[in-house]
Order: sequence, then structure tokens, then C-alpha cells
Amino acid sequence: MLRPGILLLLLLLSGCDNTTTANSSSLALQLQFKGQPLRCDSAMVLSDNPWQLAQLQLYLSDFSLNNKPLLLDPTPLHQQPQLALLGTVCNEAANANWQLKFTRPLTSGTLAFSVGVPPARNHQDPLQAKPPLNQSDMYWSWQQGYKYLRLELSAADSQWALHLGATGCQSASPMRAPASPCLAQNRPQIALAYQSGQSLVLDLAPLLDGISLSADNHCMSDANRLSCQTLLPRLGIGATPLGWSAQ
Repeated sequence: MLRPGILLLLLLLSGCDNTTTANSSSLALQLQFKGQPLRCDSAMVLSDNPWQLAQLQLYLSDFSLNNKPLLLDPTPLHQQPQLALLGTVCNEAANANWQLKFTRPLTSGTLAFSVGVPPARNHQDPLQAKPPLNQSDMYWSWQQGYKYLRLELSAADSQWALHLGATGCQSASPMRAPASPCLAQNRPQIALAYQSGQSLVLDLAPLLDGISLSADNHCMSDANRLSCQTLLPRLGIGATPLGWSAQ
């Protein structure tokens, strides 16, 4: 049975202010904080301190609608048939992408997808990979693979980061892909009741609630780190190092 996790609360389907229309093949992702639109110039008050978004990007993959595969329409920069990169790097806003484009119109039903890169594609050379898997700052190493989600915030005198990716990946060196699956795939599986014409909304407030942000409590997906022990369950990652699957 699918454990919803906090990410199921973060990734909500909104019927208000839609940027998509009924029976459209497009699906927009709206970034919010406490229900309000979040942009690079927005201020987020966390622990009485103002923070701003520096980067939020995430890979989404393996889409299905009512248990039938849902393919993406390939684009030059952001989409392959089974994988897309969404979000923005604030100092490179021209390359932002908040729109998914599918090969067929979306109808109402159960919309499911994964956060992350499929394991079979997670350990390739990004210098030879096709977009969007060629973005070097969304990659750790051949051993560990891609950063499935990269969230970075900045304040006047501090920086904070959350990077989600596979862990427990064993190989002879960081420059070699593992011969066996990583112990913790860390790929949350999301399933939502979708109504035609709605948009995805990602609200960062439930993820960051109660977190005292600083450079000392970042999270790089290490389950032994105290900050990750709070954040990873909120992303839908269980305490045991096992991959998730949709049920």
C-alpha cells in the first residue's frame, strides 16, 4: 500500500487559478509557500528570518493515468518520453520550466508519477546524456547518480540546501556505476486524484515547517544526519533503505 508521506500533501491538485484547460495535454506546476505564489524574488519567513529561493528543480518520471502509461512529448531541453525536469535556477530564470506536455489529453482519474530518475538511467555520464539529463549541477557522480530534487535557499548571511537522491550505492570508485541497485532508491511514488483542467501545486511550507535553516543543517539525503531524519520522511521517504513502488 502506498504510504502518502508529506510529499503527497506538498503536491496538491488545485482547481483555482488554473493555467491548464479541460482535456488539455499540458499540466502546469505551481510553486507556492503557505498558499501564495513563490517566485525568486519572494520572501519566505522561516524561524523569524527572511529567506529567498535560489534553486528548485526536480525530475519527475514514470507517469501513468488510471494505471495506463502516460508519455511525455519530447522537447529540446526539458522532456524525454518518460522523464521531465521542472523548476528554476533563479540566476538563470530564462531556462525555467513549469509545464509538462503529454502526448495525449489528460482526463480525470488517478495520476501517478515518481520523483526522481529511474534506476536504469541514474548512473550514466551526464556529459553524453540527452537533455534534461545533461545538467551537471543535478548530478553527484556515476556512483550515486542524479539529484532527483535540488532545493537551495539563501539569506543575507547564510545558505541552505536539500538535495534528494539515491544512497547506499556501491562501486569501486565514485567514477564507476554500481553493479547492483543502490540500497536506498529514495524515489517517492505519488498518486493523486486528478480532475481534468487542474494544475499541480508544490507548497514548500509543510516541508520546511519547524526547520531552523542554516548552513550546518543542510540535507544531502544522508539518513544518519539529523536534518535528513526530519526532512526525508516529509518527502515520502521511509526509514528503511528500500525503493518505493506504486501500488
